[in-house]
Parts: sequence; C-alpha cells; structure tokens
Amino acid sequence: MAKYDFDEVIDRKGTCSEKWDGLKKHFGTDDVLPMWVADMDFKSPPEVIKLIVERSKHGIFGYPVRTESYYEAIINWVRERYDWEIKGDWIVDVPSVMPGIAAAILAFTSQGGSVMIQPPVYPPFFEVIESLDRQVLPNRLQLGEKWHMDFSELERQLPSAKAFLLCNPHNPVGRVWTAEDLLSLSRACLKAGVPILSDDIHCDFVYPGHKYTPLASLDEESLMNTVTFMSASKTFNIAGFKNAYAIVPNAEMREKLSKILKGLHFGSGGLFGILGLEVAYRYEKDWLGELILYLEENRDIAVSALQKARVDVISPEGTYLLWLDLRKLGLSQDELMKFLIEKAKLGLNDGLNFGPDGAGFVRMNIGCPRKILREGINRLVRALS
Repeated sequence: MAKYDFDEVIDRKGTCSEKWDGLKKHFGTDDVLPMWVADMDFKSPPEVIKLIVERSKHGIFGYPVRTESYYEAIINWVRERYDWEIKGDWIVDVPSVMPGIAAAILAFTSQGGSVMIQPPVYPPFFEVIESLDRQVLPNRLQLGEKWHMDFSELERQLPSAKAFLLCNPHNPVGRVWTAEDLLSLSRACLKAGVPILSDDIHCDFVYPGHKYTPLASLDEESLMNTVTFMSASKTFNIAGFKNAYAIVPNAEMREKLSKILKGLHFGSGGLFGILGLEVAYRYEKDWLGELILYLEENRDIAVSALQKARVDVISPEGTYLLWLDLRKLGLSQDELMKFLIEKAKLGLNDGLNFGPDGAGFVRMNIGCPRKILREGINRLVRALS
C-alpha cells in the first residue's frame, strides 16, 4: 500500500508559481493547462515540509552556513545511490546548477571560445553560452529507435571546442546515457583536451531497467577531467530554494571554479535550500522510491495513449519529461504552438527553444497527479482528432 499520496491535486495558483501564475505572460492566456516548467505538482516530502515550518517559527533568517553534516549527507547520498565514493573537499557550493555551469564556462573557456552541447537540449545551455560571449558548437543527437550520440561527428568537432556541456539524464529526450556511451564521450574529450561539465540534475529520476552513471566515476582520467553538477531541487521539488553543488575532484579545476565563484560573490546560499537538501537526503529515500514508481506509471499511461493517437514519442528512460514529435501535422512552429494553446488548451514547452532541431517538437511535463495527467493527454488527443 502506498504511503504517500501523489494523487492529491493541489491548487498552485496565486502561490508565486512560474508554472501556474506565469501562463498569461508566457502563452498569452490563462486558459491552458500548464505542463511545461520542469517542476512537479506534488508536495515536497513530509520531513522537508516539517523542517521548513519549524525553522520558520524561529523567526530569524540570517546568513546560513553549510555544516559538516550537510556535506556528509551529500557524500552518503552519492555513495549509496550511485556507488561513487567522493571526498568532502571535492564539493564546491553553487547557488543552483545553471549559475554553477556559467561559472565553470567562465573558469575553463575564454571569450569567443566554443562550448559543445547536444541539441535538442535544455534552453539555458544556449542562453548561458551566448550571454557569456562564447560560441555554441552543436553536436546534434540523432533519432533512431532511441536518441543517440553521433560519435563520429563529435570526434570531428571536438578539436574546435574548449568545453563540453553534457546533460545526463538528457533533457528533453529522456536518455539515461549508458556507461559505454559515457566512456566513449570521455575518451574523445580527453584526446581533444576538452573538459566536461556534466549537468546531472535529473539523475535521481531513472526508471527500472536503466542505470544512471556519473561520468566522472568511470575511471581516474574521467574523474580528473569532469565537473559534475547535482542538486536536490528537482528530486524533492524544492527548486524555489535555489541550492546545488559541484563535484570537482581535480584540484586545479576546483581552484579555477572557486575563484570565479568568489569573484561573482554568490554568498552563503539559500537557507531553506541547504536545510532541505540535508533532511531530504537523510530521511526521504522511501518517498523518492514511491515517486519514481508513480512517475513510471504516469509515463506508461501517457506514452501508450499518445502513441495510440499517432503521436511520435519515445518512452523516456529518465526524467519526468516527454519529447513529443508533432512534425506529422505539417505546421510551422508558430502554427503548432497556436494549435496547442487555442485548440488543445495546453501549455507546453516550445521545441524551438531547445535549438533548431526542436522544430515540430514540444516538451510535456508529466510530473503531476494522475487526474491532471489524464486531462492533459485527453486534451491533446481530442485536439488531434
């Protein structure tokens, strides 16, 4: 019997929620069901909520400090879940994953240098690289029975890159890269002298039959050439608290990254993000286990219904995101988004924001109670029929 109620529908309107209160600004109307921003419509775990409520009663919210027990919680989490033994002095505090990645790009590349990414991919990858006056070097994922890396093209392009920005598991296509994939990527980057910045924020969302592998855990050479970014924010639905960490085993790379972070003066971090991570990592493994099973059923329900409606979608191996291929409709991207907003009454992520390869695609967030999921799927199916 389930211990946690992920079926509970909670009204998030008027709670300063980008996903729900940002509809008018983003879609031009409030009259859509939001299945876009990658946070979940579930309450955070009970122990996290309890801690935040109790700490709030104290009434003073000054600058926080990360204690030794905070770092121990990270070390234990990574060891127990991913069989990766990390050291405390490898951990570098970052305010959230993308600012950490931005700092790493500043640390390891120069203005005008190229950063390789694998579109279609998380839109802030493009934004951060371009805003920092670096060049996006796309190594496009290829679509077959599943999405895969183009290693021959990757090896040809890598000599032009100054850094490689990996997404593992991949947002939006849902691949959980195999150890073999990652080892091939690592070997190619080592040969070209290109450091790897690995965004692993979705690593806790992996479905049965698949295994997440931290690239840096593969061997000593990979360990010393990789910066791994992780966070409890997606896993436990506490993204609003803004807290993350980088694992940087290479002392020289760690020093360079830390210097940039110090120059940006991000400060001591968010109080509730720090507290939330520690209590979640220590006490909420069962909650996460039930969540993964619930999301797996959501995935199977959605993929089955959409495929019956002749929507091209590959069942994701990880994340709570679906990458829907609607190119068969023969619509321009503007026409496609208008169709989804006005006819399907759905708020989905525009595929073009994930790069030019996203034309004809949209991203759907299935991290929601089943009632909302079924309503969203039914709206799309009805519109398509």
